[in-house]
Amino acid sequence: MKKITAGIPAAAIVASLFLFSCNSGSDKKAEPEVMPGESDTVETVDTLLNSETISFFNHSGYSDYARSRLKNFDWSRFKLVDTWKDDSLMKSEFKPDNYYFERYGKFLKYSPDSSLFIDLDSYNTIIEIENGKLTGFEEGPDTEISLVDPSKKEKTRLIFLGPGGSVDEGGWLDKETLVLIGMQYNDEGTSAKPMIWKYHLPTSTFYLYESPDSVDVETQLDSWRKERLKGVELK
Repeated sequence: MKKITAGIPAAAIVASLFLFSCNSGSDKKAEPEVMPGESDTVETVDTLLNSETISFFNHSGYSDYARSRLKNFDWSRFKLVDTWKDDSLMKSEFKPDNYYFERYGKFLKYSPDSSLFIDLDSYNTIIEIENGKLTGFEEGPDTEISLVDPSKKEKTRLIFLGPGGSVDEGGWLDKETLVLIGMQYNDEGTSAKPMIWKYHLPTSTFYLYESPDSVDVETQLDSWRKERLKGVELK
């Protein structure tokens, strides 16, 4: 795993994959640079959330949800806090049972060309069909988010969190970039900070954004997830 922490001088970052932007505003971006012999695929860095990311959460309904529950919620408060490249993500064979797509299909997040999808739920939520209705059972406190390539019958673990974190929503910004939003709890488990992970497939690069605002876990935990899994009776 190659790791670069936000805040490293721009020159050092250029020497690896990219440079940070010195521009102000909500769409700070670095100028693309291709080193000799490197791939033509170039990824720029947004030190704040760009308009595409904010638009995604607006269209998913998550923005309205967050603003209705968190005082003074503002996407501009998310800042890039970490960046790392990981080209050794855990992979496993994708072997769905005969009812997988019937149970989880409408909750899978497909890429624009439908060749890949993000599985947010099957690791820790067992969805069954009972009397024609979907019923969900919590499997455990851990969270695993997977990227699935059905043509290769391959599953890649993108994110794994213990009881101290969660991922609530996810989707695609374009055919090469996906985004996830969740929370990381404090040591006491009483509050959490909202976090956003962006992943660029061609370069296997993660970008982690964090808001300084705290969420009251007692009142907010799982409320959006229940909305996203509408139609499933969670027990």
